[in-house]
Amino acid sequence: MTMSSHSPLYSVCPLTMPDTTFEADLELVRASGASGIGIAEGKLRDGEDRAQLAALKASGLRVAGGIPANLAPLPLRPPVMYPGPDDPAVRIGLLRESVERLAAFGPDCIVVTTGSSEGYSKDEAWSIAADGIRDVARVAADLGTRLAVEVVRGDLGFDASFVRTLTEASEFIELVGEPSVGLCYDVYHVWDSPDLLQQTEQLAAQTFLVQVSDWPDPPRSLADRRIPGEGIIDLPAIFGALQRGGYDGWYELEIFSDDGRWGDDFPDSLWKLPPAELLDRSQQAFDLLWAKRAQ
Repeated sequence: MTMSSHSPLYSVCPLTMPDTTFEADLELVRASGASGIGIAEGKLRDGEDRAQLAALKASGLRVAGGIPANLAPLPLRPPVMYPGPDDPAVRIGLLRESVERLAAFGPDCIVVTTGSSEGYSKDEAWSIAADGIRDVARVAADLGTRLAVEVVRGDLGFDASFVRTLTEASEFIELVGEPSVGLCYDVYHVWDSPDLLQQTEQLAAQTFLVQVSDWPDPPRSLADRRIPGEGIIDLPAIFGALQRGGYDGWYELEIFSDDGRWGDDFPDSLWKLPPAELLDRSQQAFDLLWAKRAQ
């Protein structure tokens, strides 16, 4: 199969730059050459959504993924990144509010997880999460966006989802049964899956967002990601499988690299770099890896 040579849609998740403001992110991302940006609710300021939306429109950037402050129907364990109440009904209401807020910024999709199944049977956890995401997905669809369920690996001490494989993601999306619910494909969480390229190609049509980083060998913590191409993931092979399967959506850079704020002060933390340098290096690396996918 001959692959298209068109340039991919490339975006930057603002969580890659944890200390910058919303407005600074717009400038940095635009200067890097990316055509899109993610919107993290945590970087929106109460009472200033209109002004921040105006700044977004003035930047000319499109919005790829939205990251809600209230990410999942069930709690995350431990609640390091996304603290919140334990009651699923309350959490689902908060997720709905997050989606309503983020939808105003026009994201192509909004990323969600299921949360942890701790304290529930498998059937209970799947039912609660599927019902909640189905309810919120209908709200999202009415507002012109959709939900992308992220696979999150469970072997790094962070239980953000009981959907830990591409197979489970496909089953969960089928259970939800809404056309506005698809897959958030984070290469960091799925790169070592069995039959990866075959599954990736098969699920490409259900994929709403691809998150990109790289895997050090071995990772020192759950927040130890690398610039694409500086780890051991075969990213060109993944990009090729996605494209063969028909995926033509956003590729969004998402890097966590602990500088001490989460308990590990890595001397080579990418978060210690000037943000412009991190974005420039990542953009250049992505372009090189993308070019290799057709070889």
